[in-house]
Amino acid sequence: MAYLKRKQKLDLSGGVQTRTVNPLSMDSQVKHALNAEFSSKLGAITGRMGSLVQSTVVASQRILTLLQWIKSDGTLKYFASASDGAGGGADKVDLYINSAVFAGTWAKSLEDLTNLIDVFGVNFANMLIACNGVEAVKGYNGSSWSAITNAPVAGKFPEVYQQRLFLLSEGGFLHYSDVINSTGDGFTTTTWLNRGINPNDGQKCKMLKRHRNRLVIFKEESIYRYDGANEAEAVITVGTHSSKSVVLLNDLFFHHPTGIYRMGVGEPVMISRAVQKYLDGMSSSNWSQVAAGRDLENVYFWIGDVTISDPLEHDYGKTYSDVVLVYNVYAQTWTVFSGWNARSWFYDETSGLTYFGTAAGKVVKINTAYADVDGATTLPIAFEVVFTPENYGYPEKYKEFGNVDVIGQYNSDILVAEDYDRLVSKDALNQKRAGGSPTCKELWVGVAEEYSDRPPRIEGLILDNVNLLDDAN
Repeated sequence: MAYLKRKQKLDLSGGVQTRTVNPLSMDSQVKHALNAEFSSKLGAITGRMGSLVQSTVVASQRILTLLQWIKSDGTLKYFASASDGAGGGADKVDLYINSAVFAGTWAKSLEDLTNLIDVFGVNFANMLIACNGVEAVKGYNGSSWSAITNAPVAGKFPEVYQQRLFLLSEGGFLHYSDVINSTGDGFTTTTWLNRGINPNDGQKCKMLKRHRNRLVIFKEESIYRYDGANEAEAVITVGTHSSKSVVLLNDLFFHHPTGIYRMGVGEPVMISRAVQKYLDGMSSSNWSQVAAGRDLENVYFWIGDVTISDPLEHDYGKTYSDVVLVYNVYAQTWTVFSGWNARSWFYDETSGLTYFGTAAGKVVKINTAYADVDGATTLPIAFEVVFTPENYGYPEKYKEFGNVDVIGQYNSDILVAEDYDRLVSKDALNQKRAGGSPTCKELWVGVAEEYSDRPPRIEGLILDNVNLLDDAN
């Protein structure tokens, strides 16, 4: 029998790590975190901020996209595309307008577009250019819509590059206008040209983004880069199945069925291994529906409901609702949120605020207060943290654990048990300091509580008075 050295885990900045076996996980990483974040106080784990419903566009109708018109003098108007809810197979998509930063009353602005086709937009020449690849491309000038002369109807994904408007079709053609005119309110001529991006190769084009002085063209299983002169070739053999999964925060981030990738100047790199079990547990039907957003330092990926499918995972068979995987681009750490039905996102560069649209037709602002609020309804946030199980480097031997302390500011008791099943069933429920904890080969410690105002914060784990038992025990 021998006493083991006191252990302190006082740096919890490593985020969630579900990929590695317990002995290889770093002390700064945790086995599980739900509705928790690692960036507001470095080294600690804090309950995530809440959300606030701003308005309802069309009740019970999924918001497809959120857009903004911005004039050079700073005038702003906001748009949301959604089904009109007519029902009976007669639904159409309407574009609704709002002048109150998503919070006011919505009115129809552009009606009867093809149902359930996303409307994408970009600001150019004092107009919001809106297109869906089916109807005529239109521009909004602050008071009315008008068709863009000679713009290709098939153009679906708009981008501005080298003083021209580019439109990418799903079929693989990159169309481009003449340069902007000297007054900055239209094109020099109405002539449009195009070039093929390996059209009819069996892959749909999914998104067009300007990044690092190039256009980046996403297909389902390939990515092309175009600088205005080069012959674009698919040197990258990974892409995206969801147009709304591509988000820009210094680098480009996107979802592919194999994982979530980050792309700077070079090749895309998969960054999601730490949370791969959630991606493996999502429905393949959601691959085309993944929606990505951003704020000042995080990228968010809504992947839908997730059921953990690996029988060797501690939470095998558990279902998490409306999972949003969150990656902090500076700390390069992952965490997991639930309860946000974020079917489309919008980052407002004029205010630094982030919004998402739901399947119920609502626009929601995130990072506000500490509950999920919808009018008179306040939903507490369910916070969970499970530390990496501790065996002190003796996985084969039993240990008698003395004192277990979870440091921080929180209201719940801590959970201490010899395995996950006993932990979540609360068979071993203790105060913030647990004495006389189980005799076991490895110790599981967790914290779980719901909050609606003051978020919990976990700052460390201390294990003391641990006794390594003889083999006979």
